[in-house]
Amino acid sequence: MKFGQRFSIRKNLEPVEMARGIWNPTMLSWRDIIEDYLYISKKRIDNKWSMFKLQLNIFQDIVGNIKAIDDYKKLVIKNTKDEKEGTITRDDFENEKEHINSQIYSHTIINKALREIVDGIVWKYFSHSRAILYMLADKQPIETIRPDEGTINNLYEFADVFLEDDAVAIYNDITNFLRIGDVTKINKDNTIEIIEVKANKKRGGRIIRQKDKMSEIVEFFNTGFTNYDGKILKIVNSNLKQTNYLSLLRNAIQKAKHHGFESLLIGKYLILEIIDLSKGKGDKSISYFESRHKSVREEWERGDDFIHPYFFIDKMDYSKNCAPFSIYPFDIETCADIMMGKIMIRALFNFTEVLRIIKRAGWNIDDALILRSENEIKSLKGKEIKDVSFLKVSKGPLIFDVPPSFIARIQFELLSPTTMIGQFEELYNKGPQKEFEYLLTNYTDEQRIWH
Repeated sequence: MKFGQRFSIRKNLEPVEMARGIWNPTMLSWRDIIEDYLYISKKRIDNKWSMFKLQLNIFQDIVGNIKAIDDYKKLVIKNTKDEKEGTITRDDFENEKEHINSQIYSHTIINKALREIVDGIVWKYFSHSRAILYMLADKQPIETIRPDEGTINNLYEFADVFLEDDAVAIYNDITNFLRIGDVTKINKDNTIEIIEVKANKKRGGRIIRQKDKMSEIVEFFNTGFTNYDGKILKIVNSNLKQTNYLSLLRNAIQKAKHHGFESLLIGKYLILEIIDLSKGKGDKSISYFESRHKSVREEWERGDDFIHPYFFIDKMDYSKNCAPFSIYPFDIETCADIMMGKIMIRALFNFTEVLRIIKRAGWNIDDALILRSENEIKSLKGKEIKDVSFLKVSKGPLIFDVPPSFIARIQFELLSPTTMIGQFEELYNKGPQKEFEYLLTNYTDEQRIWH
């Protein structure tokens, strides 16, 4: 890879309550558009002009939705003033507020779904190199894109790349993963160029820091090593065959599409509650879910296990830890339904049981955030995430800090905990290695899993 710089001119809501916020007329009208875009991203991935026009359309849609969100927020301010002055009644104010909040939420989800589609293109262009993409996503995604001079310059640069015979480009701001530089160029020989577009050649502090960051990424591509937060980070390729339960989820989703809802138990550590919101059976689903897997729930309660409830759609809040929904091994319609919330998946994740699985495999649990006292957890407030031990395991001389991304993959990609333990064993079998302190893994079978 080469470095290039160019200059140019809900968390705890019940399913029924969740449905009221997600599956509304705005989402219904956009759902087919998302499916169409997703189809093009998969079926026309080798057609550079299809990729060019698709990204321009997605860019335009994201900017339009951002404008709509801004307008709704201004309307909230106006309505608040009118309600205080007595121009509108309290009931009218509350009804309008509920509608506005629903619209803001919907436009936000739509933009996240649009970015998930481009993320799928990014994963394919980067040959599903998880570790590299993790590093490139090492910044919060940009939520707001303004049609200013800088944006126009970026679009010109983006278009110029497509005029070259042997290259395609990604407009970085419409992705979650490409957070370094402005445009990413992918050449026919699979070399990658990160392009930073600037209006002039002045080098202020911000530009210098960004250039340093981009140079780090280039070094990481070329050598597999980089300095990350003052420590040595290494990329390791693993031939370990990854096991996941996405096929079970796919089958459960098909049943939910037929009956309206379905429940799935994976091991004794994860319960998935799946609802097809278009069926309008949310009220009936509650009693159904309460009746399912009772013995497992009671066992969790007796053990006072730590249960983390979440929704699958939460993954789109910050996506660098997991593969995008757009390349999950499901049909295009199902992927679109998940991204748009038509298929709602609520999960109950038993972290304590996962720790038991690790211990049964012969590993010690030296530290885990969930095992700390309430006062200890409160004392961590304000600390950098990188300075807090999420999960620390050991075996013999090897002590390994397990990053949250490992657990996120079990939760959202339904990766088997045995695959995670398999990586622990790979590290253990390699013996002491002092040349790195942080580790990222590229699995050689990623392309087998993702579509």
